[in-house]
Amino acid sequence: MNYREDLEFQLQKVTLVIQEVIEDISISDKVRQERIRKLINFKEAIIYKGRELRIDLEAA
Repeated sequence: MNYREDLEFQLQKVTLVIQEVIEDISISDKVRQERIRKLINFKEAIIYKGRELRIDLEAA
């Protein structure tokens, strides 16, 4: 797996986890918001790394 594929895979995983957190009814809204905020920050870091390396990420 090359670096582009690895970044795309990470981006897809984070997107799926965000969706899972949104749909999880067993956590409070406050906890949900905090987790989503952290995951979005991680997603943005992946996208930034792709841009830094001049890689067009398709999963964004």
